[in-house]
Amino acid sequence: MFGMNDPAQTLMQVESYIQDGRLEMSEVMAKQLTDMLLQNNKRSQQEQIMLVKGLQILCDVLVVRNKFSLAMASAKTLLRERKKTKNEDSVIGQYYQDLQRCGKAFALAGKKRKGKSLFIKAFKQSGGCVAATLDGVRVVDNDNKMNELFLRSLDQSGPVIRSGKSFIIQPENLPAVEVDAVLQALERPTLSSDSRAKQHVERLKKQIAAIESGEMAANTRLQNALDSLKPKHDYYEYS
Repeated sequence: MFGMNDPAQTLMQVESYIQDGRLEMSEVMAKQLTDMLLQNNKRSQQEQIMLVKGLQILCDVLVVRNKFSLAMASAKTLLRERKKTKNEDSVIGQYYQDLQRCGKAFALAGKKRKGKSLFIKAFKQSGGCVAATLDGVRVVDNDNKMNELFLRSLDQSGPVIRSGKSFIIQPENLPAVEVDAVLQALERPTLSSDSRAKQHVERLKKQIAAIESGEMAANTRLQNALDSLKPKHDYYEYS
């Protein structure tokens, strides 16, 4: 089974396949690895960590591949096995991230009520994670509670910042989200008429404009400075 004797090495190989876009192979390997570890009833704590990481990857890959029923099954196992780890958040990620991951899997599989409950827990556990509530409003459609949590998370999201060619918001100690994705969610029919949503749209667009304006001004100042260094006369004409 693809050299499953070293779970850590197998996980590295699975992640490499994902980066290369070989999702079918990554799904096969992650499934075989997690099945093998689940069959061992005397797993060490390190093996339990590898199992949880494998289930996280498997769940994500199944969602990307639109295998939502299988993703939900993996999510159920992940939530159960995650409880068996102790103080390992630095290795397997924060608990709210698995709640978000599993909420997405359940909702996409048609279990929107269960998905919603997991997103609500993720919001509470994280202290207002925008990434979690953004996923929530995307996959739990037309839900007033999810819309409210999304707006509340944006209330404390912090300013827009430039990241490469993109604009992001990154609340302290929480994952970043792209502003374009946030704006798209705010402009959905169920939110676009909400006054708070309109305020957030205006705020985000103003901050983007201010950043772009500042960059243009800085570029102009730089160009003027460079121009000032150019000789005003061609000294060779006097030679």
